[in-house]
Amino acid sequence: MKKYIVILLPIWLLGCNKLIDVGDPDNSVVGENVFSHDTSALSAVSGVYAKIMVYSPNILNGGLSICGGLSADEIEPTNLANTMLEFYNNSISTTSTFNRVYLWYYGYSLLYQTNAIIEGITNSTSMSVDVSNQLLGESYFIRSLIYFQMIQLFGDVPLVTSTDYTANAKLKRTATSVIFSQIKQDLLKSTGLLIENYPSNGRVRVNKWAAKALLAKLYLYEGDWVDAESASSQVINAGPYGLENDLNRVFLLDSKEAILQFMPVEVGYNTSEGAQFVPSPNGTSLPQYSVSDYLLKAFEAGDKRAGSWIGTKVVNGVTYTFPYKYKLRMNFSSGYVVSEYTIVLRLAEQYLIRAEARAHLSDLPGAIADVDSIRNRAGLPMISAVNPGIDGNSLLIAIQKERQIELFAEWGNRWFDLKRNKTATSILLNRKPAWTDVDTLYPIPGVEIKLNANLTQNPGYN
Repeated sequence: MKKYIVILLPIWLLGCNKLIDVGDPDNSVVGENVFSHDTSALSAVSGVYAKIMVYSPNILNGGLSICGGLSADEIEPTNLANTMLEFYNNSISTTSTFNRVYLWYYGYSLLYQTNAIIEGITNSTSMSVDVSNQLLGESYFIRSLIYFQMIQLFGDVPLVTSTDYTANAKLKRTATSVIFSQIKQDLLKSTGLLIENYPSNGRVRVNKWAAKALLAKLYLYEGDWVDAESASSQVINAGPYGLENDLNRVFLLDSKEAILQFMPVEVGYNTSEGAQFVPSPNGTSLPQYSVSDYLLKAFEAGDKRAGSWIGTKVVNGVTYTFPYKYKLRMNFSSGYVVSEYTIVLRLAEQYLIRAEARAHLSDLPGAIADVDSIRNRAGLPMISAVNPGIDGNSLLIAIQKERQIELFAEWGNRWFDLKRNKTATSILLNRKPAWTDVDTLYPIPGVEIKLNANLTQNPGYN
């Protein structure tokens, strides 16, 4: 059986020995001169996007689709030698390289870079107002996105909003509620600074609606149903977005459903998900990850998403399935065309956010209409036709089921939903032999605790 190497470790990542020992932002120099001109400031922010989209899966580039899918009940390694097996077994070591380098360290590295830009632009007296507002809005959004993922993975984490090494190196963990407040504050600033149009070709830079969409998700996770309904409605009604009728178009670079995409920067790659999930055309090569039987059985008969978003490959007479939302794996041949960008936020999720919020607000007809928008595209019977009198609790269960199917292998959504709905143990206990309640949080990397005595470990980890 072929062995797969999941983690490729750049030397600059392995050299980290502090919580925020991250070096200068890529493609830029941290200093007043960077923010004395619009052009150099634009380059500094472009460097953040470039760092996000390096080859290796990380916290903002496919890493959560893999580790979240494994930690939940969506995907399984096909090879017991896979270095990500510890995520599937919910037995992540405090010395896990992926956990420390590509989740924890990469998150804080990007935070440092983003904080440096926020400080530089805020202190600048020579940038134009329009460019300053745009870049600040993008930076506040990126900081929010990083922290949103960090607290889902680790719970309480140090809240770093400056580039002060001395202070940052000894920070204690900050309560999740406080970080939620910081995220909200940043996103509200972001929506006030950003314009509705995209600042470049395609939907690859943050605009007002991207910030509003992430804000809707934040409200959902907080249980703020009124604001979740309002924010998602604003995005849905914004105008430039629409559900793709063809499911095979949803994840293309010109998808009308995309609210925000990250553009690949490495030659030969489209997306990390495609590179990791889609198997080699070699006849004997297995997919690295197969779709779990639990997920396969969750699809209703006739659901078009099963045919479009789950691939199959037969090896030695055995049929393997794999996530196939992104169709292209790595390809270094000349003339290779990039046609897929990493979807960060898309319209279907906003419909499901609004449906859940409306159900909690007892607007059952509105919630049903939103769910039916998604089911209609999938070729499934409408709830409004087959069960118009559905009660609120049953509708909420149906919405979670719809989220499971629509958002599988995307950004760890299933993993996060199980935790926020407090159903992780009831569902995973019978699906993961070694499951315990403390497995809902990943460990704080052990080396970080050794370096910073103020850090404490999550329960259940030595």
